[in-house]
Amino acid sequence: MVFQNTYRGFLYRQLFITPPPVTSPPVSLVGQTGIVTGSNTGLGYHASSQLLALGLSHLILAVRDTAKGEQAKTSLLSTLKESSGPRDNNKTPPRIEVWPVDLTNYTSITAFADRVRDTPDLRVNFAILNAGVARFGFELSQLHGNEITIQTNWLGTALLALTLRPVLQEQYTRAKKTMTNGRSPPLPPVLSIVGSEVAQWAVFKERKIATSSPHTSVISVLNDKKKFNPGDRYYTSKLLLTLFFRDFVERLPSASNDVVVNLVNPGFCYGSELHRTLSGPLGMIFGGIKRAIGRSTEVGARTLVHGAVVAGKETHGCYLSDEKIAPWMDFVVSQKGEQTAHEMWKELSEELKDVIDIDSVTG
Repeated sequence: MVFQNTYRGFLYRQLFITPPPVTSPPVSLVGQTGIVTGSNTGLGYHASSQLLALGLSHLILAVRDTAKGEQAKTSLLSTLKESSGPRDNNKTPPRIEVWPVDLTNYTSITAFADRVRDTPDLRVNFAILNAGVARFGFELSQLHGNEITIQTNWLGTALLALTLRPVLQEQYTRAKKTMTNGRSPPLPPVLSIVGSEVAQWAVFKERKIATSSPHTSVISVLNDKKKFNPGDRYYTSKLLLTLFFRDFVERLPSASNDVVVNLVNPGFCYGSELHRTLSGPLGMIFGGIKRAIGRSTEVGARTLVHGAVVAGKETHGCYLSDEKIAPWMDFVVSQKGEQTAHEMWKELSEELKDVIDIDSVTG
């Protein structure tokens, strides 16, 4: 096991490595459009603030609760007035929109992607898929009947990535065709998915249970309250997202895909609402641990900004940690991990078959 993936490596990065902020100059996002999901709080909110400070002209706050999104918009604009950046040169205020997207609702996800595709003259330069939850109590999503952490962090995020990537590609292809002679081609769009190093620590006993029981899917075991392990569920959701990411990128046609797709680890952060359902003495203890070794959400958000607007084409298909390409988790690159990834791709395809043919959008 490489040091990066050990608990000692985790503690070393948390205590001694601080990802630097993306600054302007050299980065200017004037004239660009970006999407950030889960942007009304935590990492998504701070990433949005940093992007606006870099001069981002058009920001789409993709949130489940639009009322909270509007509050975030007001706060972001207020904060921007007190800061300085590339925008100071042209005094043009940013355009901030609040668009609804609910990762527990497949119709909401596809409607969001359709809106991105169908909005006239819209060309998205980057999308940060940041929204996520960590629930310590068992809860099924009302619409699709899947455990809520799995539904949000894996199934919903995967569907959003699958539906957004071809839209970003279509917009980019159109932008290249309309370029006038002598002008440099536009930078390729970036689809940056927020993962986590905790995927390394997942026990993922649900797969073992499913493989030992004929005709039993892993998803059905994940949805069984009796099999629910609150301490491992978030880790497992991030492992499933990581396995999806690797299979997703592997299946993209290299000849016709210009979208840079990367996976970003922001580190262990305090100040977000990710663990808000953990209360009582355990919540207090966990909160103390986060304060002791955690990064602030402002620092963690720097990695999201870096992955979306700095990292570049060389990070396509890569896992980024501390703003650098990092080694994959041991299980993920093992033979068993690759086999599991293919198995879970099949289950994902079955789960989403009434919404999308996932093989057609990647082939």
